[in-house]
Amino acid sequence: MRRREFITLLGGAAAGWPVAARAQSKRARIAWFTVAPHPYVDAFRHGLRELGWIEGDNLVIEHTYAEGHPERLPGLAKVLARVPYDLVVVSGSDAVEATREAIESIPIVGISSTLGMGTGLARSEGNLTGIALLFDEVASKWLELLLEAVPQMQRAAAVFDSASSAAHQFSAVVATAERLGKPLLPLRIGNVDMIRPALDRARSEKVDGLIFVSSPIFTANAAKVVEMVHATGLPAIFEARVVVAQGGLMSYGPDLSAAFRRAAFYADRILKGAKPADLPIERPTRFELVINLKTAKALGLEVPPTLLARADEVIE
Repeated sequence: MRRREFITLLGGAAAGWPVAARAQSKRARIAWFTVAPHPYVDAFRHGLRELGWIEGDNLVIEHTYAEGHPERLPGLAKVLARVPYDLVVVSGSDAVEATREAIESIPIVGISSTLGMGTGLARSEGNLTGIALLFDEVASKWLELLLEAVPQMQRAAAVFDSASSAAHQFSAVVATAERLGKPLLPLRIGNVDMIRPALDRARSEKVDGLIFVSSPIFTANAAKVVEMVHATGLPAIFEARVVVAQGGLMSYGPDLSAAFRRAAFYADRILKGAKPADLPIERPTRFELVINLKTAKALGLEVPPTLLARADEVIE
């Protein structure tokens, strides 16, 4: 977490008061919490502006990050619980779990693939609601799509972090690999510093492709991850368009910009007095396949026309 943001958290503000009263007299105060900075905060901001919430006018958003280290999230969540926020917005399953454990009274809007698991998708939990990304439902398609782009691939590696959501998604990838008869090398990382050693192992074990299981660590470090993947010379599929825009080969998953704009709707409702328990958990309605042809050419790949025709976006 940046020093300035840590001082802001510890300094805090005076005792809180009801959201409705604050909306009339002071700026609403939102905490933004995730493992590392990622670009989808801009989509959330845009959604809030469309609903009349303007930073510097009637809104303050304060950012707290674990700088790519999930093990720091529980401690940071406990700090957040002591600050009189009107709302905490959380991205990523580890961060959601940390806030669920630490924060009892402040409303929470989560954007995570584990949200709603075990309670029914439409059912919120007390002070927690939000968007269920359900990456485990699309994870089974990553290997299939990578095989379409690289039909000669015999063995892939799956890179995944320590989050509970990653375990569910990795299981889906394993099931697909078994069904297709393709050996799969698991590469588990604990934090951002472990990505390079994992990719070094992938190269030494002579895999033919890489699958990056959904993680805020990868989207937050998109340019760095792409640079490391390019050094391996291996084709890779990711969760999010933002990585492909930086030079990754392809991605498949929910439209994350749309999901974070939708999270602004939840924030607006709560800031105007709604209870999280009254706002059903939603899932994305749009999934997108994005392919970077420039990267494909650099890898010497001829992407099949049938796959290109199915892509929602082709970057050239």
